[in-house]
Amino acid sequence: MNIITPITALLALLLSMNAIAEESTSDETTYVTYKCHIETPNGSNIAVFVWDSKLLIEEQSALLAEYVPTVTNERLIVKRIVECITEDKVFKDVFVQELDAARTH
Repeated sequence: MNIITPITALLALLLSMNAIAEESTSDETTYVTYKCHIETPNGSNIAVFVWDSKLLIEEQSALLAEYVPTVTNERLIVKRIVECITEDKVFKDVFVQELDAARTH
């Protein structure tokens, strides 16, 4: 009975260390390039950003009423975010697809 207590304590310690190691790996920041279809006073445009994928919603929300650099080499104020997608995806809007295809990556 006396030997069970140290073995139980050691087992609990090993399990907690495993949980801590697993938690720290899942907290790693993953930066992803997003392209966003935005509405500006000049009409539709595209802006490109690199964000932590876990903070996508917060980052999108922070764009409203901010001046951002666009693919047409203008700094325009964001009136509305229509769509934000990863660099490898295709926009839903045909005009924005053409604007995206014309830009140099």
